[in-house]
Amino acid sequence: MAKMYTLDEKLLVGVPEIRIGEKVYKVDDREKTVKKVMALYNNGDKKDIEKIDEMFKLAFEPAAAKEISEMNMPWAAYQKLSEIVISAMTGQEDTERFHE
Repeated sequence: MAKMYTLDEKLLVGVPEIRIGEKVYKVDDREKTVKKVMALYNNGDKKDIEKIDEMFKLAFEPAAAKEISEMNMPWAAYQKLSEIVISAMTGQEDTERFHE
């Protein structure tokens, strides 16, 4: 008898969220979006800073991406947020992907 593998319902419908201050933002972790982000980082045409901005535009709804951009947060927080977004999109914990 063949083995059967199934995806958990939570994996199929759950949407990761990120809290910044008191607001919660949904992160688009769909396959096509993650592939676009991966391609963005594999493409050497843009500077890393521009890639982060573009990633946020892909990961968040347009209004949320604009709101986050207008926060003008400290660089360390902005950089950490980019790591958290990647972790949320890929389903890996921050500590698994990035070692401090």
